[in-house]
Amino acid sequence: MEQSQGKQKRYFGTLDLIMLVVLCGTVSSVVGASVAGLFHDDRPVRARQSAKSFASQLRQQHEIALQSVRNDGRSPASVHEAQVPPLTDGQLGKDPWGRPYFYTVLGAVSDPNATIVVWSEGANGKLDSKIDDLNESNVVNFRFKGDDIGFISNPHFATRDIRRNR
Repeated sequence: MEQSQGKQKRYFGTLDLIMLVVLCGTVSSVVGASVAGLFHDDRPVRARQSAKSFASQLRQQHEIALQSVRNDGRSPASVHEAQVPPLTDGQLGKDPWGRPYFYTVLGAVSDPNATIVVWSEGANGKLDSKIDDLNESNVVNFRFKGDDIGFISNPHFATRDIRRNR
């Protein structure tokens, strides 16, 4: 049997290799972008958002508590007295690392414009910031240290989240 002379062995040509490299690059960039999203830790962002939300809720409860005191000690009909916490210092909720958020009210508790500070100790679970040194006079310049995350609510200045110093 004779083989026909029209058959030739085919090898990858330059154009075929270029197309293969482009295809592999495209696939790896798509896979790499989706995998990179898996390694991003969004817990600090969630902690900051929760601290802001808790500060807003505490401010509302603080206003309700002050209003009930102004109304001869009677609480509004829609609010049970048990729902209005004593707003001085305390803890509430859990941060993304499973530890409680802390809060404090600076200034007179009876002041409707009191500053409310809510913070999380962050991933390491240690308070790196000097919260005891925080007062009404230095609240504007206060920054959380280390991986602590917090939010300061004060009607006198733009309410803002406080990011740590880097």
